[in-house]
Amino acid sequence: MSNRTLPLDDDGMYHIYNRATGSELLFTTTGDYTRFLKCMEKYLLPFMGIWCYCLMPNHFHLLITIKEKSTGKEISKALSDCCNAYTKWLNTATGRKGNLFMRPFKRNKIENDNHLAWTVWYIHRNPMHHHYSQDYSEWKYSSFKAICNDTASKICREHVLSFFGGVEKFILFHKVQQQGYYDAMEDE
Repeated sequence: MSNRTLPLDDDGMYHIYNRATGSELLFTTTGDYTRFLKCMEKYLLPFMGIWCYCLMPNHFHLLITIKEKSTGKEISKALSDCCNAYTKWLNTATGRKGNLFMRPFKRNKIENDNHLAWTVWYIHRNPMHHHYSQDYSEWKYSSFKAICNDTASKICREHVLSFFGGVEKFILFHKVQQQGYYDAMEDE
């Protein structure tokens, strides 16, 4: 269950997510996704390590660790700055006005290794779950391909692969989870 008021410990790992207000979309063009990724790099990376992410038209997910010497307050401010910078850019580019993101953002603390593995899968499978893609590995605005193909310069690729035991096991884990996901859908 998400918690909007859960304090961000200075040494924790968190699943952070947020969505657009109402029925608005956060991202409608490739440029929108690219701009948000640049905002993430500018505002988030100084304070947190990003293990994985997924951006979808009306919401996003991040799995983060708080960097040494960063505080939970700095993380909250960095997330706010990232979303506000993106909103200002989008408002200027499109002529829209007002807030774009729900406040406050939602967060869940990662409690153990099983929770961590499941959250990585959950984040990567989100485009499939919401019917934006038929295969999680094909979604362009997720860290999955970058982690697999060594193009994840802005995220903690080595930490992710070390946790899973290498790229082959990372991919296998996702394939096994996907099969279980499809099996569960058939049972409904």
